[in-house]
Amino acid sequence: MSKYKNKYEMMASAPVEPLILKMSIPTIITMLVSAVYNMADSFFVGRIDTSSVASIGIVFSIMTLLQAVGFFLGHGSGIMLSTMLGKKDFDKAGRYANTAFFLSIIVGIVLALAGVILSTKLAYLLGATDTTVKSASDYLKYILLGSPFILASFVLNNHLRYQGSALYSMIGIMSGSLLNIALDPVFIFKLSLGVKGAAVATVISQIVGFIVLIAGTYRNGNIRLNLKFFTPSGEIVSNICKNGLPSLSRQGVMTIGNICLNYASGQFGDAAVAGMSVFNRVMFIGMAVIIGIGQGYQPVCAFNYGAQNYKRVYDGYKYIVITSTTFISLFAIICFIFAPEIISIFRDDTQVVNFGAKALRAECIVMPITGYYMSSNMLVQSIRIPTTATLLALSRQGLFYIPLILILPRVIGESGVAYTQAFSDFLSFLLTLIIVPKIVKKIRQKI
Repeated sequence: MSKYKNKYEMMASAPVEPLILKMSIPTIITMLVSAVYNMADSFFVGRIDTSSVASIGIVFSIMTLLQAVGFFLGHGSGIMLSTMLGKKDFDKAGRYANTAFFLSIIVGIVLALAGVILSTKLAYLLGATDTTVKSASDYLKYILLGSPFILASFVLNNHLRYQGSALYSMIGIMSGSLLNIALDPVFIFKLSLGVKGAAVATVISQIVGFIVLIAGTYRNGNIRLNLKFFTPSGEIVSNICKNGLPSLSRQGVMTIGNICLNYASGQFGDAAVAGMSVFNRVMFIGMAVIIGIGQGYQPVCAFNYGAQNYKRVYDGYKYIVITSTTFISLFAIICFIFAPEIISIFRDDTQVVNFGAKALRAECIVMPITGYYMSSNMLVQSIRIPTTATLLALSRQGLFYIPLILILPRVIGESGVAYTQAFSDFLSFLLTLIIVPKIVKKIRQKI
């Protein structure tokens, strides 16, 4: 694609499928490395004991909360940033980028203070038991101390992607993730810090990744950070909030869903909590790829929708539905066949393996339909239909998941915990099938 004079011409004119592939690959690699480093915590902590694995699963709710806030500000501003670039309004694009970045720092400082003061109370609130609260509290405290860097990294990652610089985004996230994998055994075992060491390794790695992402803003003509462009006006903050609301909803209800999962599985013992914790991390690998494909499409979609080039929006959508569905179907087949072996990698405990494998195989049955659901959600959010995008984002982990995780375990016992995600995904697919075809039809009519 070197024949294009600049990345803006590339976004408007390059063939859609190769362009999305080019944008997706760095994002997919970023998501996969992030998934691996999340799994690394479980793998190394799994060498300690089952309660430690359970404590990591409990604090996973806070990680999804940080993602929720980071994506809220990053996607909300990134969509506007890309749209403004499509309209060649570079000044306003810069104001959206800087406003979201500095807001993430402010929110992160507030969360860091909460972590110092309230870590034990928060651990109990997240579903910790007397056997897991000490480890969960230690892990939580350090994660929240690093939240300014974690949130800002999510925002910068999205800004670089939406400017067509997914490679720099990938380098920033990968540097932190790979460092985290290397530091985990050092802090957990060699320095004898246990679960606390996993959190310290994560925070140090996030700080390094943050520095690399900052450096990426000075390359390839990207928008630079400058406090004088921090413009928290009603218009800018309102647009960030409206466009980021689907991401906040999707990740926010995931936080609530994980807390409900902790309580629901906790009644069946630490092995159930640990099994579901490992299941979630394995699932994140498959979801990382289809989310990465969708996020590679989002800047292309938002840019061309702003430029009123609707054919590229539609062609790109068809491509990501087919691509993500093909991949996730193959992933589901592999996971279904080797479910017990996959779970046992992280904790070779019969109870943990049985619980995690049951949940994984149930999810594999419905996994192929998540490609359509996730792709459609990316489309609706990128063309700025926030109400519909928020509804779809809420469905998988909120509208359906939370009621099911509260009801099914009471009705069918521990199987209800294992099967909830699969039921929720199927219902989300049906909802998407009712709503999204009408939106796609309107886009086709504009071509």
